Amino acid sequence: MRWPFLLSFFLLVWAMPAHAQKKDTANGVLNKIKNADLKERAIGSITRKPEADTVFNYKSEEAFLPYQGKIIRRIVIRPLHFHKTVLDTTRVLRSAFIRFGESLHTDTRVQTIRNNLFIKEGKPLNPYRLADNERYLRDLNFIKDSRIFVVPLGDGSDSVDLLVMTRDVFSLGASLDPSSPSAANWLLQEGNFLGNGLRLAYTGLYDSDRRPEFGSAYSIRQNSIRGSFIDGTVGYTNINNARSVGNENESAVYVRLDRPLFMPYARWAGGVEWSRNWSNNFFTKPDSLFARYAYSIQDYWAGLTFGEVGFSRTGKENRSRKFLSARVLGQHFIRGPGIALRPADKLLYSNRLLALAQATWFRQDFYKTKYIYGFGRTEDVPYGYSVSLTAGWERQYGLERPYGGAEIRKTFASKGDIISFTGQVGGYLRNKEVEDMSLQFSANYFTRLYDFAPYKVRNSVEIGMGKFIGRAIKNPLDINDENGLQGFRADSLTGDSRLRARFQSLVFAPWKLIGFHFAIVPQFDFAFLAQRGEPILGGKFFQGYSLGLRTRNENLIFNTMEVRGYFFPSTVEGIPHFRINVSANLRIKYPTGLVRPPDTLFNQPTY
Repeated sequence: MRWPFLLSFFLLVWAMPAHAQKKDTANGVLNKIKNADLKERAIGSITRKPEADTVFNYKSEEAFLPYQGKIIRRIVIRPLHFHKTVLDTTRVLRSAFIRFGESLHTDTRVQTIRNNLFIKEGKPLNPYRLADNERYLRDLNFIKDSRIFVVPLGDGSDSVDLLVMTRDVFSLGASLDPSSPSAANWLLQEGNFLGNGLRLAYTGLYDSDRRPEFGSAYSIRQNSIRGSFIDGTVGYTNINNARSVGNENESAVYVRLDRPLFMPYARWAGGVEWSRNWSNNFFTKPDSLFARYAYSIQDYWAGLTFGEVGFSRTGKENRSRKFLSARVLGQHFIRGPGIALRPADKLLYSNRLLALAQATWFRQDFYKTKYIYGFGRTEDVPYGYSVSLTAGWERQYGLERPYGGAEIRKTFASKGDIISFTGQVGGYLRNKEVEDMSLQFSANYFTRLYDFAPYKVRNSVEIGMGKFIGRAIKNPLDINDENGLQGFRADSLTGDSRLRARFQSLVFAPWKLIGFHFAIVPQFDFAFLAQRGEPILGGKFFQGYSLGLRTRNENLIFNTMEVRGYFFPSTVEGIPHFRINVSANLRIKYPTGLVRPPDTLFNQPTY
């Protein structure tokens, strides 16, 4: 058990020297270049308009296009305290809570921001990559917002200076998520330890039916180790909140290294993960019912980008890219469950070896907007396309089968409206016949933001369809939560065809309490679930109606919280018609990932 803690210490030591290379604070750097008048001209270029209620929709690169091709003479980095804004550095949010927070918070270090820059001094200014870097900074979990300002050096000059301004979130966080009157879990975290981009997290659990009643999990994560854009994570858990495959409560130790494709022109992306998992009989099941197992997971993937680099005659960058990637995933059971299993569970406790290769063609640009998942923070919405072809081989449950799959995604964004389509197909070949083939299609539509002062409203519609052909060993479809009806969990209710629809309104209210903003979220869910050979509209029909109250303080690092009440007119045995749920882990950002590791359709999110 010593090795995860030794690796944690290694990550910390490895990351720290990069921050010791420069002792200047951001303000010190600005003072040193006072003679060049950059400080005054840069700050003067920042609008004084308050950001909180300003709604905008524009392409991310627009502000930088007039300076295309200029040489970047100098990059000045100025991290801002969590109580300031990047659009108006004179607008300071003062309160007793802010003053107390100041005594606990350490500003992000200049070198931490520099470790996340891929724009370089002495290089020509590329508007698209500048916009990519601004977005990438904004996606860091310890940064609320970022802006990059271009400061001309004078008429006729072929050079410019850049001012990179970031605004912290308050990096200390705590949240409580009660799952029942007798059970709850909580999270304590420091998301930016000493301003170094190092996240320390502790998750606790209490359950009166558990023995012992308390459990815990610990993790440490370093952002962009030594400026490599590689994030490293090590952790330990005994509360079943790591990567797991079994039905029992699991403990695990794990190590993970990830390098995302942080911009279209990044040369490579990849990741590795090692994990050791074992089950614990914390709920004192009889030996005849408890699955006592242990297994290990090794997961490796890497990919390279290809494509023409350059600009068209109209000055637009060629953003179309190709990405070739490969993945090997091994899941090996050191000890089997040792009990009689249901047929549906036998697949879970089997060894698995997966080898895949994937070719992806993609293009992605971004709009800046607000009020999608956030409460007024800048959000980056991707638009473009991706086409992926996947081929490989899988050994699982005694079967060795070749796999093939394809995926098409297309997203449009215009004047605040966002429309996306996704189509997927994947399956296996055995004895010259197709089996376990899955077809998935989804469409999502976010309307533009409507301003009904003092309320702001954004509506969304989501439609999805799924169908199995020749299902053999893979688990059937269900309508639980995001697969159909949110808050509905019926493990016994499955089928081979599914049609679902979701209608949601986000009503951003003017209410505010100690920095927390609120939104009212009504939602209607509908789903058909049909068995093999049954027409999809001839299957069972289910409905779900819910109303939620969502809240978040954008200056804090912990997640959006929501209280939601549900009503299901028709249910199955064990599912109540009414229920109330408290959640503290809602997604707060629009997904912006360019590519993902190659995978089968059965391990990917439901559409």
